[in-house]
Amino acid sequence: MNILAIGAHPDDIEYGCGGTLLKLKSKGAKLNLLVMTKGEYGGKESVRKKEQEKVCKKLSAKLYWGGLYDTKILLSKELINLIENNIKKVSPDIIFIHYMEDTHQDHRNISQATITATRYVRNVLFYESPMSINFSPTVFMDIGDVLSKKISLLKTHRSQVYSTKIKGLSIVEGMTSCAIYRGYQTRVKYAEGFVPLRLSLDVCFK
Repeated sequence: MNILAIGAHPDDIEYGCGGTLLKLKSKGAKLNLLVMTKGEYGGKESVRKKEQEKVCKKLSAKLYWGGLYDTKILLSKELINLIENNIKKVSPDIIFIHYMEDTHQDHRNISQATITATRYVRNVLFYESPMSINFSPTVFMDIGDVLSKKISLLKTHRSQVYSTKIKGLSIVEGMTSCAIYRGYQTRVKYAEGFVPLRLSLDVCFK
């Protein structure tokens, strides 16, 4: 199974669906990450690039860069084409992408562009970020057995661990709290939640 996870910035994918990617990898899935920017606005470009590359080594994932600039991603035909071209390269069975209701413009615009770019893709799931709004998942993945590995992925983004803008709160603590809440919703201890654009169960059971 080929998986394509799309994120605006380094660490977005790991926060939103890192546990699910780890679970799918353990089942033999091939992981592909498309990261649209190098997070220049939120940190030093060279540092964030290296952090993302280290994560992909841990995941044995292929990394694609979008070449766009942090905070300046516009919803455009060019953005749709960029996503479509990567879909053609990967031929994914499942795509993970930001939820469309989000306070960060990069997340919003990439999500909206992906809705168009994935019109012929059978499985598209929206993941949440700390900036998601009105996120009400109906699909869940139990990540209890890989939570420590997901934490390791997030900690690999060392420059971002305390970039929550909330004094004393780390991104790891925020993610763990979210995982507990989503777990409670699906009756396990820790989970990731998703909102499906489309979900074809036969593909999931390959």
